[in-house]
Amino acid sequence: MKKINHFIFTSALLFLFLTSCDFLEEIPESVINTNSFYKTESDAIAATNAIYDYMTVGTQGIFDEGFGGIFFNDFWVLKDILSDNCKETITSAEYQDLSEFKFTPDNIRIELYWEDLYKTIFSANIVIDRVPLIEMDAIKKNHLVSEAKFIRALMYFEAVRLYGEVPLLLYETSSIAEASVERSDVASIYAAIIEDLKYSADHLSRSYRVGNGRPIPEACIALLSKVYLEMGEYQLAAKNAKAVMDTGAFFLWEDYGDIFKLDNMNSGEIIFAANFSGTQSQGFKPNQYHVRLLPPMIYENGRKEGPQNAWGWEVPTDDLYNSYNILDRRRAVTFITSFTYSDGSTINFDPHISKFWDQEKEPEGNSTDADVIYLRYAEIFLIYAEALNEINNGPTDDAYIAINKIRNRARFNGIEVLPILPDLSGLNYQEFKDAVLLERRLEFVMEGHRYHDLVRMNKLVEKVNGSGKENTAVSATHNLLPIPQREINLNPNLIQNTGY
Repeated sequence: MKKINHFIFTSALLFLFLTSCDFLEEIPESVINTNSFYKTESDAIAATNAIYDYMTVGTQGIFDEGFGGIFFNDFWVLKDILSDNCKETITSAEYQDLSEFKFTPDNIRIELYWEDLYKTIFSANIVIDRVPLIEMDAIKKNHLVSEAKFIRALMYFEAVRLYGEVPLLLYETSSIAEASVERSDVASIYAAIIEDLKYSADHLSRSYRVGNGRPIPEACIALLSKVYLEMGEYQLAAKNAKAVMDTGAFFLWEDYGDIFKLDNMNSGEIIFAANFSGTQSQGFKPNQYHVRLLPPMIYENGRKEGPQNAWGWEVPTDDLYNSYNILDRRRAVTFITSFTYSDGSTINFDPHISKFWDQEKEPEGNSTDADVIYLRYAEIFLIYAEALNEINNGPTDDAYIAINKIRNRARFNGIEVLPILPDLSGLNYQEFKDAVLLERRLEFVMEGHRYHDLVRMNKLVEKVNGSGKENTAVSATHNLLPIPQREINLNPNLIQNTGY
């Protein structure tokens, strides 16, 4: 934690200060401190905007090992390679060891993910503590604080699910000693998450700073339903999921493929997504969907078609690919197995993940403007179905309605509805629970879900061992990741998770 605190306190102050000034060269770095800014509405906005950079592109240089924030790639990469969904082809041990469950507390990806979580949390804490002291419109002030609290809640939710007990810091830290605290119990962390989300739901404005990757009240309620499900608080999970459905604020696209089109970002069923932009006007801010997932293409005679900076590092297991009905619309959207050039020639290859590639808008498949989706409406239906099954020790009519809505859409092939994936009925408790787990798998490939779903349903070891992934050493220990060893070395108050 010492390393994190030192970096975030100095770099965050510098970044936030520079983004609110036009006379950069006139302000010596030595005078930058928390008392020299955060005085105006512009300062408050700059401070809040900086939180989103910590989530997306991060603060490191593009060629630094830690470039990129939480959603740059590891949020969605780790959750699928740490499962039966995907395997790693990149030669670096840091990802290979994760894919094969051979990682140790020294794994750099685990360390960088922890750091990115706390960088974002510390940035949010600055806004939460400092913005209320600024003289400005109260509604705007509360809204900015609510944005920060929503993101802080999201970051702690990621942390507690991955690492278990973690340090709970809900205040601005200005010294190494303040940040070197013990791990808090899981119940306290969840209580803080819930408190932040309830505050944000009540104070987010519906007219100020709406959209473009910023939370809305419904996003708070949706995240609460997800949090309560993870906690095993099924009545509250169902209640909040139903509340989202009752708002009428979202809808399911008729065609599964429409979810991931660039024109549909932040609309339809997207409840919350991390905003990215690969446009030069906004600097280098692409995520890594195309680079990491699309297959390397073959170029002949100087042809420049298809992905030109794709490496296919994370590829689906045969078990994942074969788990789909061959006519399931999600199969055709999620995977690519061939590519046809403009001259009519076609190349074929093993399945790769292509669901995030809008070929019409981004034919070269390089930098992408695609947002990283964190919450979408389809998940609310599946949360509701799972929670009702747990509450009643078996599926209710409403649980069937919820899961069958998702299956119904998968029958549409872009042209017509096919006679596949019949509505579920007549299942017992375990059969329905297994059906929900499968439906979530088919629906959310590379969206940051699979690892947590398997852990929540106590299926991680069984599913990974049964997936055909080679050389895996998965065990119950891996239901949590290790606390990064570097953090333990720097903060003697931290203790390691059992088994590491």
